Amino acid sequence: MCRFLTGNARAQQTDRKRMWKLLDNVVYKADDEKLHLAPRNMYTDFYTIPGFVAPIAGSPVDYDTRCCVIHDQICYSHRALMINLTEKELMDKGYYRYSEKNNMWICEDIPAEFLYTEKKSKFAANNLLYECMKACNVPLWDRLKIRLGTCFNAGWWIDLLTNKVFELDLNRVYEEEFWRENVPRRY
Repeated sequence: MCRFLTGNARAQQTDRKRMWKLLDNVVYKADDEKLHLAPRNMYTDFYTIPGFVAPIAGSPVDYDTRCCVIHDQICYSHRALMINLTEKELMDKGYYRYSEKNNMWICEDIPAEFLYTEKKSKFAANNLLYECMKACNVPLWDRLKIRLGTCFNAGWWIDLLTNKVFELDLNRVYEEEFWRENVPRRY
């Protein structure tokens, strides 16, 4: 069953316009049981669809922003950042636990040896966004409008044409500077 393993996404504004950095790791368990990671310090605009489509499609930020964060992570590098452990293994190793202080489930930084990347197409990334929204009980009509809105996001193709797709360095994914250096300014 698909669901987010971690609590609500917390973020801090950066010095870039419309850009935030995650304060916590966000982990999503997909229908195929694979675990997706949006690491702390990753830059995000939380938006996912172009501004001109928003009046028609609605804003994804009206709902659970963790969906947008997982989608953004894939869009930046055209690869999903994955965890090569099960939910139980995460718990057993002490990476996944309930935080009394934060009153939510959290995931600590996972060493690079347990991370890998998986190439994703634009279609697959957008479908994963739809799956995430479904898991968060976003109403069907809104899911469909937002999913359609992602079709108008030209950033994926611009990145390919301008060779702006970057490799995920598994040893640096928790460093803010890594994301600052690599996330294009247009986001």
